[in-house]
Amino acid sequence: MYKRFIGSLMVLILYSKSALAQSNPDQIFDHSIHTVLVHPIGNPIGIPVVGLNDGSPLFISFDDFKASYQNYYYAIELVNENWEPVPLSPFDYSRGFSQNKITSFSTSSIALQSYYHYEFNLPNENCRPTKSGNYIVKVFRDGNQNDLIFTSRFYVTEGTANVFATVQEPFDGTISQTHQKVQVNVDVKKINYFQPGQLSIQVIQNTRYQDAIKVKEPSFIRGNNVEYNSERDLIFPAGKESRWLDLQSLRLQTDRIFKFETTDKGTRVILKPDLSRASTAYYTFKDLNGSFVISNTESLQSENQNDYATVQFTYIPKEGIPFMGETLYLSGALTGNVLNKESAMLFNAQKGIYEKTLLLKQGYYSYQYVIRDQNNPQPLQDFMVTEGDHWETENNYSILVYYTQAGAQYPSLVGFSTINSKQQW
Repeated sequence: MYKRFIGSLMVLILYSKSALAQSNPDQIFDHSIHTVLVHPIGNPIGIPVVGLNDGSPLFISFDDFKASYQNYYYAIELVNENWEPVPLSPFDYSRGFSQNKITSFSTSSIALQSYYHYEFNLPNENCRPTKSGNYIVKVFRDGNQNDLIFTSRFYVTEGTANVFATVQEPFDGTISQTHQKVQVNVDVKKINYFQPGQLSIQVIQNTRYQDAIKVKEPSFIRGNNVEYNSERDLIFPAGKESRWLDLQSLRLQTDRIFKFETTDKGTRVILKPDLSRASTAYYTFKDLNGSFVISNTESLQSENQNDYATVQFTYIPKEGIPFMGETLYLSGALTGNVLNKESAMLFNAQKGIYEKTLLLKQGYYSYQYVIRDQNNPQPLQDFMVTEGDHWETENNYSILVYYTQAGAQYPSLVGFSTINSKQQW
């Protein structure tokens, strides 16, 4: 009965919002590039949002295993809601140079894995967006924008609209203890010549960009207040607090580590097998909501002194039987916040287990397991089998408010806010 209800609810949601079938702006094109980070300075688990007139920039960094100096440059590009380029010149939406060289770098030390670490801040005096909206930062070689090494999303908000949100129990008792509903109110009095049909919102749970929900039709409009409070739109699976992995030391065998192996290619970390948590009791603890933090308990500079390790993840399905017609994914920032072949776990029929190997830089990681049928995706059921869902779970929600002026070629990002579900208690 529960699955049938969730399936029916998903059909309603698919009809009530625009599907976010879009290109992925976060991609690495060079296999030598690792640990791409784009986040607000001082907030390594925050989504990459910067104010149009705010002096606080984003921090962007990455490691290059080629371990020799490369002439890397960066540029920014304004894109539409589907992360596709808008037909404008860079000088129409940015101030400074159309491309800039990355001049801040350091070489790895102590670490067995050799790499060059590059970093820069954005915006800066040489590159500053002048319009709000969705952006992509592109990093490329030798000033040639066709020779990309990676791209990554970021958002620029103008703060025209004030955003207020709460996390609530869904009204329907069938999912009230397993899911969370986000109610959003937008104050639009500062938007000139406001037209309700031009406004839309997008809500992201933690950093699960692929499953962000976009809604165009508000529930109510009361004067300058636009309210999104439908029982079918902004519904998210609550899940459980994330699983964790402490890689801050490659000598200290922390709770989730079964053993270390030293190979000619470096350290191999075998984790203890993961099992379903669907039937285990819920308890709260502080987690990173699917994000990770690069850190090291044995050195002073995590950026260029942290080593890399090959990490073996294992998930044991019930009775060693694979999920028929569905794919098991290792979900979180450690796999790029996407559900694709790179994050899919592979079933080992001989052992009756799912396996996945990742190369990770020392730090503290959080992750979850998601089961999904790509031909018939049911995002509201993502955690039902592997993690379980509990209304009490602490989750972050990011609310992006877009407004498309009449005749505009892309939507402006007029408002942004974040809320934590624990703040409702």
